[in-house]
Amino acid sequence: MKVIKTKSNITGIPDYFKIYKNWMNHYRMSDNSRHYNLALYYARVAEEMGQARIEDDDTFEFEKGDA
Repeated sequence: MKVIKTKSNITGIPDYFKIYKNWMNHYRMSDNSRHYNLALYYARVAEEMGQARIEDDDTFEFEKGDA
């Protein structure tokens, strides 16, 4: 999943994309799955508010020895 920042015309709401990025940073530092779930939640909120676009990454990458 890729979360891409977009320009939003909606004013008067928090920057949910920034909140998403902060939770992802917390997740990377702590490896706590709750932080990851919160990051995904705020990514979806950012998408609904027009602040982000979510693209599903449907490519498969094989590491050495997998194929």
